Amino acid sequence: MSFQPLTDDQPEPSASVQARLAPPVRVLSAGPWTARLVGDELAHISFAGRPVLRAVKAVVRDQDWRTPQPSVRSVEIKQDDNGLHTRWTVVFAGYGVDYDAVLSAVFTPATVEISFEGTAAHGFRSNRIGLVVLHPPADAGKDITVEHPDGGSTASQFPLDVSPHQPLMDIAALEWADAGTAFRLSFTGDVFETEDQRNWTDASFKTYSTPLSRPFPVDIAAGDTVRQSVLLEAATLEPQEAVEAAAVAAAGDAGGPRVVTAHIGGESGRVPALAVVAGPQPGLLPAIPGLDAIVVELVEESGGAGQSESAGSGSDRSGWAAQLDAAAAAAAAVHGAGLDIRAVTADPAGAVAELAPYLAEAKRLAVFHPASHVTEPDSWQEFKASVRAAGFGGSLLAGTRAHFTELNRDSSRTPSDADALTFSITPQMHSTEAAHIIDSVPMQRLAALNALQLAGGRPVHVGPVTLLPRFNAVATSGDDAEAEADELQDQPFTAAWMLASISALTLDGVASVSYFEASGPRGISDVDGRLNPAGELLKQLAALRDSVVLSVEAGQADADAVTLYPVQSPEGLVIFAGNLSGAAVAVDVRLPDGAGAGDGDTALGRLDLGPWSAGVVRFPAADFPAPS
Repeated sequence: MSFQPLTDDQPEPSASVQARLAPPVRVLSAGPWTARLVGDELAHISFAGRPVLRAVKAVVRDQDWRTPQPSVRSVEIKQDDNGLHTRWTVVFAGYGVDYDAVLSAVFTPATVEISFEGTAAHGFRSNRIGLVVLHPPADAGKDITVEHPDGGSTASQFPLDVSPHQPLMDIAALEWADAGTAFRLSFTGDVFETEDQRNWTDASFKTYSTPLSRPFPVDIAAGDTVRQSVLLEAATLEPQEAVEAAAVAAAGDAGGPRVVTAHIGGESGRVPALAVVAGPQPGLLPAIPGLDAIVVELVEESGGAGQSESAGSGSDRSGWAAQLDAAAAAAAAVHGAGLDIRAVTADPAGAVAELAPYLAEAKRLAVFHPASHVTEPDSWQEFKASVRAAGFGGSLLAGTRAHFTELNRDSSRTPSDADALTFSITPQMHSTEAAHIIDSVPMQRLAALNALQLAGGRPVHVGPVTLLPRFNAVATSGDDAEAEADELQDQPFTAAWMLASISALTLDGVASVSYFEASGPRGISDVDGRLNPAGELLKQLAALRDSVVLSVEAGQADADAVTLYPVQSPEGLVIFAGNLSGAAVAVDVRLPDGAGAGDGDTALGRLDLGPWSAGVVRFPAADFPAPS
C-alpha cells in the first residue's frame, strides 16, 4: 500500500519538540516491582507485571492553578541488598514561581516509598504543593476502602461514569485487591482526597494533597518547606519466586517487533461535521469544501471606553461586529460554511442586538456567563425569546465553553429546552507531557458518552478541541492572559492526535466537532495560508462528511498508539492512519471475508507508519465500491 503523508512539506521538529516527544526514560526494576522514571514523574508502577499506579509526581500550582514547568536537574540510582534507591531533583519555574524539590523512591520486595521535600526560593501565592498519585482509568468500578485520619474507614468504589465531584474524601490510606494481591497506599504530610480527572479528559483518577475545602490561594514565603510521602505496600499469597518470575516475564514481553494486525469490519459510524475556530484571522484559511462551520467566540469585556451603546454600563461588546464580519466573510465566500456563534456575556438578551445582523448565517448559537463559563438558567428564557424574535432559526446550544467538568457538575442547572449540549476539550489542564496528551484520547470518548447521557437524546457538539486551554476557567486572580500556543501545533504529531480524537468522537449523537483556530500559532494554517498536517487532515475529512466509517479491531496490546480510520466513500475506500509513538509500526490490514479481494484473500497489505506520523491510503471505487 502507498501511504501518503498528509502534507509534502513536513516541518522539521525542533530540539524542544524532540525532547517533548521523547523525554528521557529510566526503567527501574526491583524484585516484583517495575516503574519508569519519565522526566520528573515516577510512571507505570507495576507489581508482578500488573499495572498498579499510573504515576506518582510532585506538583506546584500557582494561584491560578497554572503549573510551572518542571525541570529535572539530577538523577541518582543505586541498587544494593536492601533494594533500589532512586533520587531526583526538580526545579519548578514559571508564572513567577521558583521552587526546588527533591524526590526519592525506595523499592523493596514488598513496598515502594516515594518521598518529596520542596522549598520555595522566593515568595508567591499557591493553590497546591505536594505529591499526587494517578490511578489508572482501568480502576473504574474497583472496590476500595478509604481509611480516614481519625482511624475510621469507608467502603467505596472508583466510579464507572465520570464523577462530577470527588468520589473519595478525607484520606489517610487506601486499600484494594487485584488478582490475589492486596495493596495499601498510605499518605503522610497532609490529608488527601481523590478527584475524577476524566472530567478534564485526563486518563486517571488523582489522589492529591490539601483538600479543596481549605481556603486557597495561600501565601508561600521564601524558605517555606513541604514534606510528604506515600507508601505503596503489596501482600500476595503467591510464593515470592513466582511473583518475581511473573514480573520478569512481563518485562520481557515489552520488546520485539511492533507489528499490528488490523481487521476492518462493518459500519461503526459516520464522519462527523467538522468546524474550526475563527481565531484572529479566519480569512487566511484556504478553502475547505465540506467544512460545517466557523466557530466565533465572542467574549464580553468589562465596561470601559469604547463600549457599544447597547452593551450597557458594565460590558463592552464593541469588538464583536469586526469578529463576526471577518468570520462571516470567510465562512460564506471561501468555505460555503455557516457560523457557530458562542457569546460570553452577562446579559444574553441584551447582546441580541449585536448578534442580530449575523443570525441568518448562523447554524448554531450558544451563550455562557463570563464568571461561571456555563449557560445560566436564570437568563436563558429571556435570551431564547429575544433571539427567536430576532429571526434565528438555527440550533440553540447550552452547556459550557470550558471542560466537561463544568457540564457534569452543572447538569441539573443546564436548560432542559436547549436544542443541544456543548463542551470543550483540552488535554493539558494538568499535564503537558506528550504521554498524557495521548492518553487523553479514550477519555474524550468517555466524556462524550457521558455528555450524551446528560443530553437525554439531544445532540452534542464537542469543541473547540485544542492542545492548550483557550482561557483559564479556574483562575483566582482575575487575570485574563492570552491563550498560549503549543510548539506541537504544526507537527505531524498533532495530526495523528487529531485523527485519534476524531475516531474517539465518532459517535451516534455527536453532531459536530470543532478543532483549533483557522490560522496562526494555534491554528491549522500559517500566515501564508499553507495548511499544516492537522489542517490537511481536517480538509480531507471535511470533504467526506457523513460518509460511512468502518470498524477496526487490532488484537495486539501495543496497538493503542495506532489509529486506523477507514472511510467508505463514493470514490472508494480511504484509510486514514496515525502513529502516536516514537517507534515505527507495521500494520497488516485485513478486510472481512469476501470483501475487496478475490480468491478469498482479505489482505490489503502492510502499512508502514513512521514515528509520530499521519497519512492516508486510497483505494478506488472499482476495487472497493460503497455498499448499496
